[in-house]
Amino acid sequence: MRRLRCGLGLLLWSCLVSFGQEPPGAEYRQALKQAEDLRARGDLEGVVRALLPWAEKYPDRAEAQHGLGLAYFQRNDFAGAIRHLSIALKLDPARQQTLESLAMAYYFSNRSADALPLLRQAAAKNPGDTYFGYALAMTHVYAHDWDAARRMLAQLFDIPPDSPEALVLTSDFLVREKFTAEAEKLLLGALKKRPDLPDINYRLALIALTNGAQPEALLYLKKQVAAHPAHPMAWHYLGYIYTRQGKLDEAIRCLQRSIWLNLRSTESYILIAEAYTQQGKHVEAEQALQRALELAPQNYEAHFLLARIYHKTNRPELAKREMAIADKLRASEPRP
Repeated sequence: MRRLRCGLGLLLWSCLVSFGQEPPGAEYRQALKQAEDLRARGDLEGVVRALLPWAEKYPDRAEAQHGLGLAYFQRNDFAGAIRHLSIALKLDPARQQTLESLAMAYYFSNRSADALPLLRQAAAKNPGDTYFGYALAMTHVYAHDWDAARRMLAQLFDIPPDSPEALVLTSDFLVREKFTAEAEKLLLGALKKRPDLPDINYRLALIALTNGAQPEALLYLKKQVAAHPAHPMAWHYLGYIYTRQGKLDEAIRCLQRSIWLNLRSTESYILIAEAYTQQGKHVEAEQALQRALELAPQNYEAHFLLARIYHKTNRPELAKREMAIADKLRASEPRP
């Protein structure tokens, strides 16, 4: 019986050891120090090798889980970071760095629902830190909480949250994330509050163009240039719409104004060259494209259109040269 009790005692101790129940010793502390030295040298693989056996041996110790989580986070292995940082946070909820790193790991993994409560805490603990503030604002956007996004963005840009400027600012971020319908509502709200806001009609025109609503975009652009005639991009997009409608004289007049206001607008030179080409004005088109290439020598579209001009004007060698450049530029473009 005594031997049986001794055997059971040894077995129980073995189980406790295997489940990480024994108090960590000097080797564990040395491994943590070694991992910190490796991290300082940028050897993240070394950090993982140093800490992974100890995290398995002591799963209830926050230090190794935290260190592993940070290493995975810095390697952009956000799944690994989330796995270890989640454990570390449960074991040591007071460690702010664990919370902040886990919040950003969720953010970069597009897990908005998981990121949101942690980012709120991180931003509250670091009120002047724009890193967490921006992440929180964008997480509100991804979570479709437009009001919270507006308040956070207004704070980041030092403007009143209920101002029309805050609505316009938020709409810009929504457009970037492809929430165009919601962005349009914010812009219309800003327009109602302050009809003379600069660029408001231009922004509404861009949304209308994104939605394929050219007649609506045309109306907004006309309002924009009537109120602010020195707006080169409003004139550019007027020229774009008129070109697509086949109203080439109106297109050229608008594009000339765009170029006068911005002599370095490659896009306007290329677009006016298109309009001139459709009118059969090859000399003017060629001059516009040559100017575009002075500004942007690696522009595919300018080389391609210039090759067509040379072909139309019976200059086959020049056409071949420009088309070869255009083909090379197209082949070097990154694939989606």
